[in-house]
Amino acid sequence: MLRIIDKNELMRIYSLYSDFFKFLEKVTPSSEKWVDYYLSYYQPHQEFLESYFSHFPLIDFSTLKQRVGMIKKTDYAWLEDLIKFCPPENIIEEAYLKCKSIVFPKEEPEVYLFIGFFSPDGFIMDFREKPVICFGLERYRDFRLLRILFAHEYAHFLLNLNKGEIPEEKKYKWILISEGICTYFSFLTFPGCRMQDHFLFSQDRLNWCQRNEGYLREIYCSRKFSSPELIDFFIKGNSELDLPPRSGKYLGFQAVKKYLTKTREKNIALLFHDRTSVLSLEL
Repeated sequence: MLRIIDKNELMRIYSLYSDFFKFLEKVTPSSEKWVDYYLSYYQPHQEFLESYFSHFPLIDFSTLKQRVGMIKKTDYAWLEDLIKFCPPENIIEEAYLKCKSIVFPKEEPEVYLFIGFFSPDGFIMDFREKPVICFGLERYRDFRLLRILFAHEYAHFLLNLNKGEIPEEKKYKWILISEGICTYFSFLTFPGCRMQDHFLFSQDRLNWCQRNEGYLREIYCSRKFSSPELIDFFIKGNSELDLPPRSGKYLGFQAVKKYLTKTREKNIALLFHDRTSVLSLEL
């Protein structure tokens, strides 16, 4: 299902999940789940789903068939009811209008709402040679944070519109500062929300980052570790260093905050112009 939010607005929302629920309607104890899944859901959206699985190769095609065979209607009953009573499209439309009032996109985004297996809640994917905003809905228990997630991913979308290679030795810095930009952008868009929600942290994790800002800077700025090591620390954390996953984004957030405090324009839109400006920020 394609949804355009307004005749004057060009953001398109592709609600692929609706065909997944059509597949579920066909599931019976004697039905061939894979055949119904393929015809109702996979085949109509094959280009997108194959691109998705190529970006996140957690399961191959044979494993996908096995996973489909294990699907139970009851596993998705909560999600189906949630979507009926709280359509994610409405939340995304409202969030988009707020986001573009802060930074207007040079290209309108496309949004894909789908149901996969172990999907990230929100992410950017290159599809048809351009970045698109994606939400894997299967793990959502509510949509309380969906508007924040949209603002976060919208900022990633803006950053990804500007092409350019990131030097290998600076890739860790790009990850930290881009995450900081996206976190700060969602804070600007929805300033009334809790700060830990913008970080997508628990309050305890945010408290840890605030107490250990100097320690984080020692790890990420001391040149003791290589760029691949620092990226691994960011994604997985490190138990030997007592470093929680994704805690490095706190340094990125602080870098953006400091930049906006010092610059005369105080306009976060300046950071979306090119990748060089992002990498120029000091952690």
